[in-house]
Amino acid sequence: MLTSAKRRMIAVVTALVLSVGGAGAQSPQLALRSIGGQTVNLADDRGKVVVLSFSATWTPLVSKELTAVQNLADRYAGRGVVVYWVSINTLKQGSKNYASDADLQAFAGRYGLKLPVLRDPEQAAYHAFGLTALPTIVVIDPSGRVAHRHVGFDPEQGDSLGDVGKAIDQLLK
Repeated sequence: MLTSAKRRMIAVVTALVLSVGGAGAQSPQLALRSIGGQTVNLADDRGKVVVLSFSATWTPLVSKELTAVQNLADRYAGRGVVVYWVSINTLKQGSKNYASDADLQAFAGRYGLKLPVLRDPEQAAYHAFGLTALPTIVVIDPSGRVAHRHVGFDPEQGDSLGDVGKAIDQLLK
């Protein structure tokens, strides 16, 4: 059960200052909580390319998706690119899609995910970006604008996130 303090923390941490449209629109100013309890303010990543991979533990093919996202993070490590996995699993105990921070940490470890895991249990960030499907990857340029979106995951496709890599490459030029 969520305490009122935890609810307030979630509300503050997922506070949205701007709403967002399609690619090219200013990214919402978001602060999300990591599974380690730290607040991650996306505005602090200005000047870098930010990749947000929205998904959940119950998403079909999530194990293959996470491997591809980690490979993407490894490919751009040290090059001014920050990659986050954003779980929309709920914090409501007893709910079908519930996952505690410990559950998400174990889940990420099981699939070799080394990048930071953030929480969006109320789907505030998900909705602020205008997302409607899982998984979806949002690429934000160094000035804070949405530069690219990738919806879905097809493990049959050779480089399933090739368009994401191309978008990042363009932003790093």
